[in-house]
Amino acid sequence: MALSDEQIEATKVPHGRNQFKVSDGGGLYLLVKSSGRYWKLAYRFEGKQKTLAFGVYPAVSLEEARQKRESAKELLAQNIDPGEIRKQERIELKAASQVQTASTAVEVVHRPKALNRIEQEEIELRRLSILQAVAASHAFTTNEAALQPMLESNGYYLSFDRLRTDLAWLYEQQAIDLKAGALWGIYLTQFGFDAVHGRMWIPGIKRAEAEVMKEKE
Repeated sequence: MALSDEQIEATKVPHGRNQFKVSDGGGLYLLVKSSGRYWKLAYRFEGKQKTLAFGVYPAVSLEEARQKRESAKELLAQNIDPGEIRKQERIELKAASQVQTASTAVEVVHRPKALNRIEQEEIELRRLSILQAVAASHAFTTNEAALQPMLESNGYYLSFDRLRTDLAWLYEQQAIDLKAGALWGIYLTQFGFDAVHGRMWIPGIKRAEAEVMKEKE
């Protein structure tokens, strides 16, 4: 039997119970607890019983919960697990947030302390090495897991946090593009390509050898 807002508002946890369910049909139900009312979708995928959370009532209305149910059914009709789609969305959202956090960290880390010339040169050379490693990858595309051993072969043993801070800085300079995911996808831009080959200089990155030679000529 389909629910109504009036029924939902009147629903309370019976005495002596911690929770109970009221169904709206099609696998959609409201899990009622003393702490609140939670939308859930029960479904089967590849022979396994699964549950998908849709949020808390009334923040997620009855109509919105039904729309989410229909969207999930459309995915199931295409043999796609809506739960896995939700997991991937969360991973991408978290990764995108980390990109922003790392970008902010670049400003916070470097603002208070003035680096000496040697430290600055080491950082600039490391950034150039990162661009060169990406440029050496197939189709100028790589990810963190593949990039780390390439840098280690050049003597740069960077933690994931340190590497992501450098990548975020290079992204801000438009030398690379980043694609959010479980691992960041790293793509060399035209600016980055030109910097690697000495056709342009990006402040904060060591000039490529070709650029230096050109100036000497």
